Amino acid sequence: MILLKRLGFIPAVLIAVLALVSCDDDFTTIGGELIGGEFDSLPSYSAGVQAHSKNLGAVQTNGLPVNLLGVYKEPVYGLQTASVLSQLSLSSPKPDFGNEPRLDSVILTLPYFSTRLEPDEDGNPVFRLDSVYGDSPFKLKVSRSNFFLNDFDPESNFEDRQKYYSDQGPVFKASLIGDPLYVDESFQPSASEVVYFENDPSTPGNEIDTVRVSPRLRVPLPTQFFKENIIDKQGSSELSNNNNFRNFIRGLYFEAEPLDGSGSMMLLNLSGNEAGIVLYYTAFQTVEDSITEIPGSYKLDLGGNTVNTYSQELPAQIALEIQEASEETGAENLYLNGGAGSMAVINLFEDEAELEELRANNWLINEASLTFFVDQDKVFGGNSEPERIYLYNLKTNQPLFDYRIDQPNVDFPLISLTNHSGRLVRDEDKNGISYKIRITEHVKQILGEDGENVKLGLVITQNINLLANSALKNPVDGIDRVPSASVITPRGTVLHGNLESDPGKRLKFNIIYTETNN
Repeated sequence: MILLKRLGFIPAVLIAVLALVSCDDDFTTIGGELIGGEFDSLPSYSAGVQAHSKNLGAVQTNGLPVNLLGVYKEPVYGLQTASVLSQLSLSSPKPDFGNEPRLDSVILTLPYFSTRLEPDEDGNPVFRLDSVYGDSPFKLKVSRSNFFLNDFDPESNFEDRQKYYSDQGPVFKASLIGDPLYVDESFQPSASEVVYFENDPSTPGNEIDTVRVSPRLRVPLPTQFFKENIIDKQGSSELSNNNNFRNFIRGLYFEAEPLDGSGSMMLLNLSGNEAGIVLYYTAFQTVEDSITEIPGSYKLDLGGNTVNTYSQELPAQIALEIQEASEETGAENLYLNGGAGSMAVINLFEDEAELEELRANNWLINEASLTFFVDQDKVFGGNSEPERIYLYNLKTNQPLFDYRIDQPNVDFPLISLTNHSGRLVRDEDKNGISYKIRITEHVKQILGEDGENVKLGLVITQNINLLANSALKNPVDGIDRVPSASVITPRGTVLHGNLESDPGKRLKFNIIYTETNN
């Protein structure tokens, strides 16, 4: 019998518990009401499970909520490079720069995700950069692009949204115009507070304010370019609306290049209110033969249609293992990598015979879970390991029911929905041990009368609250989409699969149950 081979050990104390249990209910309530609690005294069943990896290839990267920029050496999967093509938009149409405006400076701002900590001994503000990977410099260039980003696909008669993919970097680079607007040969994000000075038009004499803001890229751009293309275009059709403007200046390409085989990569919100390009200018007003200088500023927004491009070559041995993995038997290792990386496909239960036998038992399922163990021989541990993974219905690309009934935390995704999908369990040296994902309700549905045992997908997630999906450029064995939360992280891990030789590290599918009185 399949069940006799897979049943877990029942402690001797369970016999004593059985003698005290009332038979008034239609099932044996071993241990009382233990749903969501501890189940050490209950019988368990080790169910069949197969898992293997898939290399995803190019993935859709427009429509993402945030974007990656930089260079990151992932310990397992190697060097990754992320660049961004972003539209520019008018913050307001038909800007009025006043009489004979003089452009004084142009400032590009890209805030980093950061957390304000306790001030230092001198009272100075201290910040921690969040979502920055790596700690080495890379080369950063910002150039004007002549590539037009469509909102809708002309091949679908403009009925469907246009898709752009992570492998289109060479196409975008071929469309760059003129010299770069900004180059930093050795750029690295800083956690320091940014301090600058700015005119305050609301004060008498336009007093100078000292502005202190959280860590960010804040650099000057050449004024001549923006004078010719913005200030001197005052009153023109190019600045009359955003459709015209986006056809005139089609976008900026933020290009990252590695310097020494390492680097750092940032997660950025280019559509945020603080991101963009500000033009600081002075207009002149004549009153009774007296000329008055009137300072002003105008903002160009980033965001709109934004596309990430990724460059990464998967190590040959990993690529070979993924290619040779079998859906029928599973694999020894599961390779999960964000960006345009790789995922795992999970098949629950050994076969239909096992399913039918379980359905016939009519057990009360107290808990069902998958436990994935980190391959510590391949993963280097520490901060490079992802804290969360995400399991979902591969047929519908939607979360499992267990996800939907868990408690989300909108403000802190790192600790959201942890009853369903636990954070990485680490050892005393901060190295990853395992992830546990509870799928109790999903298994109940499968074992129900009309339950469907669908394949499940498993990916790294940057934000487990994010449920959007991104298309694959070339579907892989029927997989045509991947969770966007995986696309916006460069991190990766390696998990032991169902063919791992060490039983203690092997992928586990465990069901804890209560027997019913049939």
